[in-house]
Amino acid sequence: MRMRWPVVAAGWVAAAALATAASVGAVGTLRGLFGPGDAPMLESDVEAQLTGPPTTPSPSTPGPSSSAATVPGASGPPATKRALSTDGGSLIASCTGGLAYIESYIPKSGYEVDHLARGPAATTALRFKARSGGGSVRLQVTCENGEPTLRYGGDD
Repeated sequence: MRMRWPVVAAGWVAAAALATAASVGAVGTLRGLFGPGDAPMLESDVEAQLTGPPTTPSPSTPGPSSSAATVPGASGPPATKRALSTDGGSLIASCTGGLAYIESYIPKSGYEVDHLARGPAATTALRFKARSGGGSVRLQVTCENGEPTLRYGGDD
């Protein structure tokens, strides 16, 4: 009778380990069927999905800095690009030839983009709207001295 308890305990531990392994495998399989879902994306991947055909992921995450780039529909010198952050989300805007262009945007959790006038134009607009009905963050991007400048409010 004393020999039976260690065997039962060992069997119970083995069954629990097998059930755990099977559950982890099943969840992994389901995640593969439904796509990455909650996997974070790089800003460059978001921009690529919003503006053109799929590309391979970028190996590095871009930081909030100014750099030269080409703005669609604009000609002239390279664009000045800036990352801008607001209460409703972040965006990357650029200026070329006095025209503003919203290159990409990422709403914060609980917000969605309700309106977008990407540009290039003298004034571009973006509105991050709270999903819970808590209001919205209205933004305008213009170019001042060749730099993207963020203004709150205004008509969109």
